[in-house]
Amino acid sequence: MASRALPTFSPDSHPFGQRILVFAFAALASTILLKIGQVQYLEVINLGLMLSMVIAFVRRGYQATWFRPYLRIGALYALFVLAALALAVASLRFDFYVGDDLTPLRRPVVVSLARAIELMGNVSMMLYLANLFRQDAYWLRFAMRVYFWVGVASGLYSVLSYPLDVAGIVSLGVYSDSHRFRGFYNEGGPYGLYVVSLILVGIALYRKHWERGPKMIGAFGLLTISLVMSQSKAAYGAILFFSVMGIFLMGSLSRKLAMLLGAGVIAVIIFQATGVARLIVLYRTQSAAYERASRMRRTDANFVYGRVAGGFIVPRMIAAHPLTGIGWGNYGILRNSPEYRGASQFVPLADEPGLGLLGTAADLGLPLIALLLICLFLPAGYLRRRRVPFYALSVALWQPIVHIFGGQLNLTYPWIATALALGLAYCPDQPSLTSELPVVPLSRRIEATL
Repeated sequence: MASRALPTFSPDSHPFGQRILVFAFAALASTILLKIGQVQYLEVINLGLMLSMVIAFVRRGYQATWFRPYLRIGALYALFVLAALALAVASLRFDFYVGDDLTPLRRPVVVSLARAIELMGNVSMMLYLANLFRQDAYWLRFAMRVYFWVGVASGLYSVLSYPLDVAGIVSLGVYSDSHRFRGFYNEGGPYGLYVVSLILVGIALYRKHWERGPKMIGAFGLLTISLVMSQSKAAYGAILFFSVMGIFLMGSLSRKLAMLLGAGVIAVIIFQATGVARLIVLYRTQSAAYERASRMRRTDANFVYGRVAGGFIVPRMIAAHPLTGIGWGNYGILRNSPEYRGASQFVPLADEPGLGLLGTAADLGLPLIALLLICLFLPAGYLRRRRVPFYALSVALWQPIVHIFGGQLNLTYPWIATALALGLAYCPDQPSLTSELPVVPLSRRIEATL
């Protein structure tokens, strides 16, 4: 993937309104705090984009031209959403336990429909940006630079907030007694995962020769400090998983087999040495301990809500409904059922497990979560087939890893990172683009399926 001359700006081919839209996508991904009620600004923009795409498709007589890999990605997500909504309707057979703060958007089926709109909004944004990048490398460079430097600004915000937090004056980009960095996020865990995506995009910018010089050394140094100070266990685990995956992807067949054998031996040692085997055997005992402890600590929101409670309730939901799940988004209105809660504390307010795809598995069931994983890894599969450099493949791999390690599907930055990765593979400075992977008229694709 040899780099060429820097893409140049032209007012005619790069209209101001489109630049504002791309800037908004890349910049607003740095935070989840800008909201209208419970809806993020970027989700509103995504909804507007999705509706405009649908309206344009209808006005053109249901005619559209799609790039074949993007069509397949979009079609697979559409299949996933339809299946998830069908299971959501089937979940009406359950007895729901609603809390004191039930809103119309949290009702059965409605909450699933809201999740589907969120997801398809993110998919629309990803494919819109990827298609823009495929047409003109200028947009790819512009979006990558905005994404990277706004993220660097979030790290600088935490650095400047640090002395204020230590002095006990105010907590801005730093919080808690351990002075964790959170940038423009609400806590350090998801912020650490976001910082890793910045590092990966920064490496791609450097390798493409689109950003160079001492400023990049300073930026990488600042991001490293931000990653360490975020104290994100999810980010550290994701980096380890990603590193093993990277070595495995780049190695020869014999090296892969040796690594697989070595990983298996290490896993067995860890399984035994850390007592995981004993924990599995004593799961029911530990469950009973949580049930008692939750009643003793009923006023501790960190214990009776979120990940701790989810770690107890989600496995029970999966065991009870492994094939169909409980319905997309229904965790909050079913987690108080005695079937899943057992004797643990009843909670009156809305709750989410905060366990990423593990929590989503309780909603969707195991077959549908497998389909979702295929959707998430499919862009990386296309990049792998294109034999792109690993720095580009790594950007595409980061999204599924983020969701595996706890990131929710409505986080916007992983979708933008995937769009950037697709742009790195298919932007015009890549050879044999049109001859290898032609565009496909959507009307022809629809007719072929009827």
